[in-house]
Amino acid sequence: MSGAAPARPRLGGRAVLAAVAAGLAVVALLVAVTSDGGGRSITVGQNRFVNPPGLIDGNNSPSLARNPVRPANVVASYRVDVPAFSAAISWSNNSGTTWTQTPLPLPAGRDRPFAPDAAFGPDGTLYVTYVNLEGNGNRPQTLWLASSTDGGRTLSDPVEVAGRLSFQARVTVDGAGTVYVTWLAVKDVAPLAIVPGDNPIVMVRSIDGGRTFSAPVRVSDPARPRVGAASPVVLGDGSVAVLYEDFKGDRLDFENLDGPVADEPFALVLTRSTDGGRTFDAGVEVDAGLVVLSRFLAFLPEFPSVAAGGDDDLYVAWSDGRNGDLDVFLRRSTDGGRSWAEPVQVNANTRGDGTGQYLPRVAVAPGGRVDVLFLDRSRDPSNVMAHATLATSGDGGRSFQAVTLSSKAFDSRVGFAANPRLEPDFGSRLGLSSTDDQALAAWTDTRFGSEDTGRQDIASARVELAGAGGTDRTGLALLLLLAAVAALGGAFVAARRPPAGARGKV
Repeated sequence: MSGAAPARPRLGGRAVLAAVAAGLAVVALLVAVTSDGGGRSITVGQNRFVNPPGLIDGNNSPSLARNPVRPANVVASYRVDVPAFSAAISWSNNSGTTWTQTPLPLPAGRDRPFAPDAAFGPDGTLYVTYVNLEGNGNRPQTLWLASSTDGGRTLSDPVEVAGRLSFQARVTVDGAGTVYVTWLAVKDVAPLAIVPGDNPIVMVRSIDGGRTFSAPVRVSDPARPRVGAASPVVLGDGSVAVLYEDFKGDRLDFENLDGPVADEPFALVLTRSTDGGRTFDAGVEVDAGLVVLSRFLAFLPEFPSVAAGGDDDLYVAWSDGRNGDLDVFLRRSTDGGRSWAEPVQVNANTRGDGTGQYLPRVAVAPGGRVDVLFLDRSRDPSNVMAHATLATSGDGGRSFQAVTLSSKAFDSRVGFAANPRLEPDFGSRLGLSSTDDQALAAWTDTRFGSEDTGRQDIASARVELAGAGGTDRTGLALLLLLAAVAALGGAFVAARRPPAGARGKV
């Protein structure tokens, strides 16, 4: 038996490398796990104007549609309020770097196209809906649909979808190419007012590329007499849903009566169809606490926004005054709209600071990233000058990183007002299209206008989101972190184990 002390085991070369590699893995994964999704690289491109310039033209209410066959092909639809009511689309074949306008066709003797919307089908066919106006009251005479097989460069002769008093039309297309069109079917109108009665939201569908349409199907709940601002969306499982607003007891705005702002909160309702738009359920209230802070025109309300993610994910965005001023909120459903998580405030300025954030548009990238575009007056204590802001989330809408898109602030007081009790109209919505590496945004912008001219333009910006792929990887990172820790521990155990020839010696 030897009286010498046992030799101290030394780290071999391979063990050292294993320990270092495992340690680096732990550090890298710790960074990934502790990140809140806000550290991604965001680059905002140059502001581009979608519509041709005009001295007093009032362009607003953009929507954006991206061609699934040629993703660089994007189409913007928008309405014109001054010098006369009109509408058009503009198309781009380079993701919004340049834009070219295409007029909306109408049959001979019809004029004033208005309130357009656009969507691409899975084969790259573009579908555009719009109405034409008639008479001094500018009432919708006919609801039309035109199509394009060249990305918006040319449009077909329009097909009649519905007749008179079809308001707020929207269009979407499912993965099989079925075209869905929704609108508010009004029975009668008075000056700037909807006559009380049964004025439902309805839907038609076309299975032959917009050449013929089914009979209208009622979408809104008959127990809700004052509804509007409906948007259809196709879910991941192919079912179709419609988000709309229930204006509850707001007679003053619907009937154009004198009086204060509505004191009863509005509600957002989502209703689903699992039979291809043939029938709809009674609907679920997404949120019943929408506090209104101003009067509005019932024909042209601001639209809440809805977007579908993968599987049964749905996101709804809107603005209201529950905090004393306008803020943007988002709610998520992971079961196709049957239940909803608590609302998340998207804008990050101090709550109740007296500034408004409004007209949100939500979009979901294929990888799951959630983007919300909105107008933001938080930089101006007087609550007048606005910027376009994009908030982006990599964790399913739980937290957001925001970036300013507009290169110059613009005056929110510039625009057309239907009567003195209404604020200038900035339009019904904004436009947003998101891919895994970028987002394209379009908004109403008045930097070249004034209260005298009323000029509004459609501005756009492309946002590069490097490494923003989108899905929430926290759970995966934690699992990998545990694996790395185990590997590091194993490396040190292996390093400290005596060589095989030394075992059993004392």
